[in-house]
Amino acid sequence: MALYFEGGTFLHKLNPLVKLAMSFAAIVHMILFPSFLPVAVHVVTGIVLLAYVRPRLPRALWVAVFTLFVGHAWVNAALYRGGTPIATLGPVVLAWEGVMLGFKLALRVLAIVFYSLLAAATTNPRDLAVSLANQLGVDYRYAYATHVTFRMAPLVKRDLENILLSRKMRGYRGGGLIGRIVSVIAPLMALVVKRSITMSLSMESRGFGAYKERTYYKPVKVKKIDYVVASLFLVYLFAITITLHMLGLLGPMLQLTD
Repeated sequence: MALYFEGGTFLHKLNPLVKLAMSFAAIVHMILFPSFLPVAVHVVTGIVLLAYVRPRLPRALWVAVFTLFVGHAWVNAALYRGGTPIATLGPVVLAWEGVMLGFKLALRVLAIVFYSLLAAATTNPRDLAVSLANQLGVDYRYAYATHVTFRMAPLVKRDLENILLSRKMRGYRGGGLIGRIVSVIAPLMALVVKRSITMSLSMESRGFGAYKERTYYKPVKVKKIDYVVASLFLVYLFAITITLHMLGLLGPMLQLTD
């Protein structure tokens, strides 16, 4: 989770698995109640929490989120058949119902992205690995592999930036598109393999994995705040459902059976 940053918010203090469970509960809620307003409430909730946490997210990531939102809305609107036509763009006939469907589905994706960003920005990868081992009983070797995966991502990004800067300083152009791609991928893979071998030797020399159980310098536990926040979030979802239902704005529930 290269997006993680140190902070003192209550989300930073939550158990990583509790945050993932809360995000999953929100996604299930949007699936069960796919109408516009319930999804819009989740989007607003994500925006409010992001404004509270203030994660240090790169501008390129926000551009990618906006592109995903627009692209998802456009594809679903363009593929919709029937309805009331409102515009014609070449071979594509946009219907009002299709535009609304695309916008609603794009909002759902946006809400999922917001919840994911919150979890990634407030969860230390080390705490996630320890939580997987302590709370879920995952073998600590596999949990550590998860931690290493998240740690390697920013390192690979840094290596890629260094390779591109080195090529630029040397004025290297390469021969054709394939040649330029290979000239970047080859040294990048070599650096990744070298770092993996070094890490493997370091772990082996320390006897990592030799014992079935291990101790932790900083164990991650499920604390009182985890139960309180998770319970409040479930109450919040229940309150959203009841309020919108009483106002007649909840919309139909997902039909699981014929």
